[in-house]
Amino acid sequence: MRIVALNGSPRPEGNTAQVLREMTKEHADVDLDYYDLGRLNIKDCQGCYHCKRHENCVIQDDMQMLYRKIKEAQALVLGSPIYFGAETAPTKAFLDRMYAFLAPSEGPRKYVSRLKEKKKAIIVLTCGNVKGNEVYAHLKDRMYSAYGNLGFSDVHPYIIGGTSPAVNILELTDAQDMLRECREVLEE
Repeated sequence: MRIVALNGSPRPEGNTAQVLREMTKEHADVDLDYYDLGRLNIKDCQGCYHCKRHENCVIQDDMQMLYRKIKEAQALVLGSPIYFGAETAPTKAFLDRMYAFLAPSEGPRKYVSRLKEKKKAIIVLTCGNVKGNEVYAHLKDRMYSAYGNLGFSDVHPYIIGGTSPAVNILELTDAQDMLRECREVLEE
């Protein structure tokens, strides 16, 4: 299986990165591409609609490489801490630029996905709030909706609360449960 894993945390060795690496490491026959979004050159979407008149984004930056990788992959694994009630800025820029995968449609839906069907998306959001699943449930809904609309047929958003640099995220029950579920999703 080809997996693209993207860490939206500014800490390349932080909690979010640990969870992403743990989730993707134990798989035989996995072709993994792992990137720290903050180290890539990803500009903000300009809202120019070039991608609606053509099959590509006009902005020439590292998203061009990620578009190719995501098209080839069977699964996208995205992680981001929640800062000030939302995903990090590099994660948001990445999500906005995924808009290029939507093509105009003549049917009842305004847009259809340019991605092949049967792609999986796992989105892991980490936060310090121990009640993160309750407080940020709307973020899970938004990620489920966004990636579903982008054409991912199997979308799994998670929130792991109670994290901080002083906590080993891999020891948290929520993280262990999420990792177990995600391994099953990736093995299907």
